[in-house]
Amino acid sequence: MYRRSTSLTRQPIRRSHRRAGVSLLEVVLALGIFVAGLAALSQLHTTGADAAIQARLKTHAIMRCESKLNEVAAGVEPLQATNAMAFEDDPSWNWTLESAPGPHADLLQITVTVARSGQSSLDSTSFALSRLIRDPLVFQQATATDDAASLVP
Repeated sequence: MYRRSTSLTRQPIRRSHRRAGVSLLEVVLALGIFVAGLAALSQLHTTGADAAIQARLKTHAIMRCESKLNEVAAGVEPLQATNAMAFEDDPSWNWTLESAPGPHADLLQITVTVARSGQSSLDSTSFALSRLIRDPLVFQQATATDDAASLVP
């Protein structure tokens, strides 16, 4: 279209092409990006929650293992091999004690393994801890020979 001017030359009409809104393609594209981001955040949340559950269970296993190992070292629990003994306060947890000769004649290496077997791999965990302790039999034999030597006049 041409506009009449006062002069004899014709000048084209300039129309401004301002957009009043967004197109459907832009809306669909923005919605797709939003849904993809939401799905990624949802997966991160699920992964984080699973990791928190595993960390809590592993912490419980470590605490129970240290406690049972200290009980064995202190003589509260007998120093004999056990297999899958349930804890008194929570039967879903069990512990195993293994005893092996240590690097020296008067040492024993004891290993305590604490495990929890749940319905899925998410709520199952185990932890093992080893420690060297003096062999109580060697200590008792040394005490008995000292006592016998002191009784002889």
